[in-house]
Amino acid sequence: MAAGKRTTAEKAVENEKTVNPTPKAEKGQETANTEATEGRFIYIGPTTRTGLVENTIFSGSRESVEEHLKDTLEKIPQVRLLIVATESLAVNKAKVRKTGTLLNKYYNDILSLSSRNKEG
Repeated sequence: MAAGKRTTAEKAVENEKTVNPTPKAEKGQETANTEATEGRFIYIGPTTRTGLVENTIFSGSRESVEEHLKDTLEKIPQVRLLIVATESLAVNKAKVRKTGTLLNKYYNDILSLSSRNKEG
């Protein structure tokens, strides 16, 4: 192949790099962003028997939110994974609804734990 000629695939890759220079941003999160440390957080899991209500909003540091929910987190550790920064709410809420994602699994785990606690 001549030095100046590129295949269609090579052109597509180069074009993709130009359009999306940060592949990390392009790649969707598999789990909720638990790295945010300060700001507003929202619980996107189901309402629990411990009194945590779906879509509850918390302000402050992640540490203070987790301290506030200490009793719930001891009983249902998956709750921690469904407390997300409000900036990522839309992306994570969609993943909670989509079957096969980790967030959907955590949501369903909490549901089954809550229903199991109801029965027993």
